[in-house]
This record gives sequence, C-alpha cells and structure tokens, in this order.
Amino acid sequence: MSLSTATNPYQYDDLLVRSQDLYANTKYQILHRHLKGQKNLHILNAGCGSGELSLQLAAAGHRVLGIDPSPDYIHLARLNAEQTGVENCSFVVSSIEDFDADETFDCVVATDVLEHIDDDVTAFEKLVRLVKPDGIILITVPAGQWLFGFHDEALGHYRRYSRGQLRKLVSPLCRIEALRYFGFSLIPVCYLYSKLLRKPYPVGESGDSKKNPVVALTLRSMLGLDRLVPLPLGTSLILKATPRRAA
Repeated sequence: MSLSTATNPYQYDDLLVRSQDLYANTKYQILHRHLKGQKNLHILNAGCGSGELSLQLAAAGHRVLGIDPSPDYIHLARLNAEQTGVENCSFVVSSIEDFDADETFDCVVATDVLEHIDDDVTAFEKLVRLVKPDGIILITVPAGQWLFGFHDEALGHYRRYSRGQLRKLVSPLCRIEALRYFGFSLIPVCYLYSKLLRKPYPVGESGDSKKNPVVALTLRSMLGLDRLVPLPLGTSLILKATPRRAA
C-alpha cells in the first residue's frame, strides 16, 4: 500500500500494532478513569490515528468523532470500526487547525498530538474553543526532553514536555484538574532504545502475550503499577482540564 504525503511511515507501522501496545492502552485506561460517571458525551478525538481510543470511548456509550490529517490513518480507523462493529463513532480527515464544527463538544481528547505541532499554543487554543464551557479536555504528551531521541525524530516530534511546560501551555485558558507522569518503569527502555541504540521500540513483540508471555506479563504488571501509583517522573504526562470560561 502506498502512503499519502500526510502520512509518517514510522508512525503508520506503529499504529498497525497499536492494539498490542500495552503502554498506549494503559494510558487509555487512565483517560477512561477521568471520564468515570460521565454518560453519553459527545467527544472529539483530535489526532485519532488508527482509532483505538475513539472506538473504546464509543463502546463505553459516548458519541465520538475522530479527526486526523492523514487519510491513511483515517482509513485504518474506519477499518477498525468495521471489524469491531462499534457504533456512534465516525472519522474525518482534518488537522486541528483546519477543523470546523457546527457545535462544541462535551469533551476533547488529544493523545500524543501536541508534540507533533510546531505552534502548540495555537493548536491548544483551538482545542479549547471546540469544547463546551463546562466541558473536559484530556491531553497526553511525551515527557522529558532529556529522553528526546530516535523515536521522537522518526515520529516528527518538535519537543517532549516537562510538567511545568505543559502547565504553562494549558493554564492561561484552563483550570488543571489533574496532571501526572506515567511510564516511570519504562524510562530505562526509552533511554536504551531511543537514545543509545537509536532503534524502534519492540512494541508488537513486547505486547504479544502468545509469542512472549513472560515479557508481556512483566510489562503489563509494571504498567499496571504505574497506572495506580503516580510517580515524580515518567515517559508521558497525562492531563485533565476544564476551560476557565466555565467559572
């Protein structure tokens, strides 16, 4: 399959194994927890990639629109939607900057998106305009500029964030309800593969419980602990915020 010019081949390969990505899916569990008790939300998933999180949110009873500038990612998302049979979820090719909506959303989610955008301030301002005054904004970004390496370069990242940098980006427009690091246990893996070896993470192999049951069980256990116990460092930051205009 030939990829469009809007598609990053390295990221496309990463999305092909997203269902086996224990790291990404554990982060999704934390995001689901931030929406616990909320019902029938209209959610925008900005930078939805291959749609796994969008489909999980739709399966939880929400109405979801996923957008992404890559037609190839949206194609993957629609295929995943067909295979899972999940309803109340649709996908549109669009960047955040170009996206137009006739209505605002109860919740806007952007997982590992802002680091791909040069002007993250303008992109975040647009996300805030897309959410209702009493709505919810959920963001994840890679953490620790000192970990910036092969993986970030291959994905086209402009930066990784510290807690202070993400707070500085969000605080002028939003009240931060929760902000935590995630992935403390994977810092050595990130440093080894991305900084020293300069090679892709073994995402598919590590998460395959049939081919590598011991590795998958160990990784699942470590990430499960990371999910339950926020630590002062990590490979990702996870944020929940509400617009200040709701005050």
